[in-house]
Amino acid sequence: MPDVRTLSDRELTVGYFERQLLHRTEGLTAAAAVSRLAALQAQYSPSPHLALWARLPGFGQPELEAALRDGTVVKSTLMRGTLHLVSGADYGHLAAAWRRRWLTELRGRHRDTGLDEAALEASLRAFAAVPRSAEELREHTALASGGRVRTEDLLHYPRALLPLVHVAPSGHWRAHGKPRMVLWDGELPTDLPAATARLVRRYLAGYGPASRADVAHFGGLRLGQVDPALAELDRQGGLVRHRAEDGRELLDLPGAPPPSDPDRELPVRFLPKWDAALLSHADRTRMLPAAIHRQVYRAVNGTLLASYLVDGLVAGVWEHRCTRGAAVLTLTPLLPHARRPELEREGERLLAFLEPGAESRTVVFAS
Repeated sequence: MPDVRTLSDRELTVGYFERQLLHRTEGLTAAAAVSRLAALQAQYSPSPHLALWARLPGFGQPELEAALRDGTVVKSTLMRGTLHLVSGADYGHLAAAWRRRWLTELRGRHRDTGLDEAALEASLRAFAAVPRSAEELREHTALASGGRVRTEDLLHYPRALLPLVHVAPSGHWRAHGKPRMVLWDGELPTDLPAATARLVRRYLAGYGPASRADVAHFGGLRLGQVDPALAELDRQGGLVRHRAEDGRELLDLPGAPPPSDPDRELPVRFLPKWDAALLSHADRTRMLPAAIHRQVYRAVNGTLLASYLVDGLVAGVWEHRCTRGAAVLTLTPLLPHARRPELEREGERLLAFLEPGAESRTVVFAS
């Protein structure tokens, strides 16, 4: 059995920075970057655009919007019951992997209701062949189920039974309002271990090395579904096993690149609300120091604030406003550092992306 290498915290920090494309050296398309990152959190419409801006040189909102229109990127409710943007090529596998967990929970809540799930699915499939609003789906589910689906699950059930994807302009830059959903035009794979293995492979490529608990957390899956997928990946070519400084076993893909230079200082970066880089591990301290976790992640309502990185770790949060043509970016430091000039330069670049029409742009630090 090969020796298991212990990875230092610094190696993990630098390696993760690069795996997340935050080194900003690869000229990928928006669709290719989404595929490399497995999924971008998308419950707040500007967040995926800002996530790609932080990672891709020259990124502009129209590129991602075009990918959403042509289906190379898809917006849907997926892992952990949260809105994500994913590659259109991966969507069927990710949807199939998540659907198992969601349907198990829903069936448990409706075990004694007499619900004819097959009839409900057939009715919804015909109904969702054209774009429908969330309210229309709720109303149809209530009628088609004869009132047997609980009120709080009237939208969950169609999302779990069918691969429903959002219709443009949902997912576009600052597109708010009520989205419409439509039945995806592909077929979900029936081989669940293979579908889950695809999810795990994508996750490890963008977020590894990671523990079994990290994998389960990202997918919103139980270990009983994760472990067969890991076994499938082992059969396909083996997984590489490492050890963290705290003794946890970390899994990775064969041939995954090591950090280019663990001792180098990492450039500052701004991340949006709910950036997947901070939410996709059971242990978030890889990028979010435990000392400031509660100041960045508000567990009561599940809000992850927009933040900035200094040397690969969250060191503060940011917000911006634009009033009568004056754009202001306010940075609130949470950890000491000596990178203010670099943060100001990157902050000005961020403001130019956020408010290209502003007459003035100013970066300030909260006291």
